[in-house]
Amino acid sequence: MKPSKSIMCALALSSAMLHEGAAADEGDALNFSVSQSIRYESNLFRLDDGERAPENKAHDTVSETGVGMKFDRRYGRQRFLADLNLVSARYAIHNDLDHDRPDAGLAWDWQLGDRWSGELGHAYRETLTPFDEAGGTERNMNAYTRSHVSADFWWHPRWAVGAGFAHARSRFDRDDADLAEFDADTVDLNLTYRPPTGNRAVLTLRDTDGEYVNRPAVPGSIRDYRQQEVRLGGEWRLSGATRVSGFIGRTRVEYRLAPERDFRGTVGRVGLVWDTTAKTSVDLSVRREIGAQQDLVANYAVTEAVRLAPKWNVTEKVSLGAGLEWRRRDYRGDPELVRTGGAREKPTDSSYRYGLHAEYRPQRALSFAFSVQRQERDGSRSLGGYSANTADLSMRFRF
Repeated sequence: MKPSKSIMCALALSSAMLHEGAAADEGDALNFSVSQSIRYESNLFRLDDGERAPENKAHDTVSETGVGMKFDRRYGRQRFLADLNLVSARYAIHNDLDHDRPDAGLAWDWQLGDRWSGELGHAYRETLTPFDEAGGTERNMNAYTRSHVSADFWWHPRWAVGAGFAHARSRFDRDDADLAEFDADTVDLNLTYRPPTGNRAVLTLRDTDGEYVNRPAVPGSIRDYRQQEVRLGGEWRLSGATRVSGFIGRTRVEYRLAPERDFRGTVGRVGLVWDTTAKTSVDLSVRREIGAQQDLVANYAVTEAVRLAPKWNVTEKVSLGAGLEWRRRDYRGDPELVRTGGAREKPTDSSYRYGLHAEYRPQRALSFAFSVQRQERDGSRSLGGYSANTADLSMRFRF
């Protein structure tokens, strides 16, 4: 995938900011990082037992090398941030999957007087579409761009009203994936409560107009949609050892050409972190979403998931952890329509992920990590099941 105008613009603006920040206060404002990981995949393409992998080899070893730069500096009441990362992935067997993926972000946290504040930002990233999401065995790179602007008026030290706008764009480099490409415009109206304790609660009214730009405009096509949502979110510390964050709300999705596929229901994503002792903690999260951002391809699927992640800081330099996630998807009709505009029905499927990880940090800027994970998905009438084992060894150095 060729670099887009968005990434080139982000790189140019960030370079200017980084140069000035380095001259002003390099130690605090500017940071660099390098990373290296080696990952073994027993079932790279997430294939069912009866499916044949390219070259009859389902496994592979992936080497990923990354470099990054981060800029974070305040000028008076204004805060400027830039985050640039580039990862180069190379495959030992299936080298047709080799790729380089940039990830760039710019943000300006602005403040005008004592009452006005907000954010202006732009982000661009490229990712390899996961094979458990898209299926197949060919490389498919996704380019995702999002620009946003927001403003809040603090009419009281604890209360603010505000609005925001965001434009998102998703494109793929494979022609046979063009049905999943979309544009979306989102408008938010917010009421924020922020007490002196540092907690925060936000009531949001959200209206999104989206379009899958390459889908046919025929009856039954999930091409144009409108999603309206009311949600209550924020971050709140329940006690010295317990904090909760996330949102819960109601959403309504309407499809102009396929009203029979409209959806109404409760959505949310709530995370709870409990510091059980000075060295141990438990992270529990629950989510129910439609078209979750993490689910790059199944934009129409209703996703329900529960994740549990305990952690033990053995010493100041060594930590151990575990992860367990259960996820279920109700496709309510396949979002990838055939060229004629008809839809293939897909049933509900369930998947599980569980594993262990360890981290060693000999210095503040240097860390090593090792993890192992098992993934399983139940098969169904039209969606194959799979099992896969993953082992990953990585190093990261920040300076």
